[in-house]
Amino acid sequence: MTDLTMAIADAAYQALREEVALAPKPGLVDPVSVGAHTDMDYPLFLASAEALRPFFQAYLDQGRQATDLAALFEQTRALGVRAEKAMLAATAGINTHQGANFTFGFLLASLGWCLQTSSLAALQRADYAPVWATLRDLTRGHLLSDFSALKTRPPKTYGEKLYAEHGIIGIRGEAEAGYPLLQERLLPFLATDPHTGDLRYLRLMLLLMQTVEDTNLIHRGGITAWHQVQQEAQELAKYDDAQLPDALREYDQVLITRHLSPGGTADFLAVGYFFDHLAQIVNKERES
Repeated sequence: MTDLTMAIADAAYQALREEVALAPKPGLVDPVSVGAHTDMDYPLFLASAEALRPFFQAYLDQGRQATDLAALFEQTRALGVRAEKAMLAATAGINTHQGANFTFGFLLASLGWCLQTSSLAALQRADYAPVWATLRDLTRGHLLSDFSALKTRPPKTYGEKLYAEHGIIGIRGEAEAGYPLLQERLLPFLATDPHTGDLRYLRLMLLLMQTVEDTNLIHRGGITAWHQVQQEAQELAKYDDAQLPDALREYDQVLITRHLSPGGTADFLAVGYFFDHLAQIVNKERES
């Protein structure tokens, strides 16, 4: 275990804490509002993040020690199951961070693999292109294979139904494609947005609400509700910085009434915090 891997793993943990602490987040849990949830609150998310904390280090270490991507996939998937069980034990069975655990698991394993041959600074300069390529190679053919069965049988799960009816591939498809949303939208935003503090992440949240294929929203409200939230997020993004917090608080009440929660946005928002932390780690290495 090196200082670098410890710092990266801690960045993932801090990202989960910072995401849930950000407010106001319409429909989502924060320290002020539980959003459109009746079974979750802010302390529960902190407990969930704490339960996942040791697994972030393990995902990264497995990647750094791996010699074969096929074996690394199986190790990451097995570790992900253990991490999810630990999360559910900490939350009394409530799914707080299932999507985040999935994304961070494969992202950290891929990052660890790339750190065998590249520095974090070099990966950052390349916009993490080797990490995305590794993610594609790591997951290819493993995550979407269930959908191939739909050629001979009807859908059994909600995810299969969404794929069959609307072509929605969800987080599994994002992973197999190397997370194009992160490459094409999230990282460019982080590189160019001039805002600091909470406003930076509230703006990122609105971008994600417009672009994430949010199966959490779709499950609660259907395709129409998802598209409506995308359009409303686009309108909210037009507010100036001074007016935006109040507009988001009002919109929180709208989504509570509709019982809608953009959980997919929350998972990717945490990834945004994570990549900002990686940039800080690189800057500290340059200064030392």
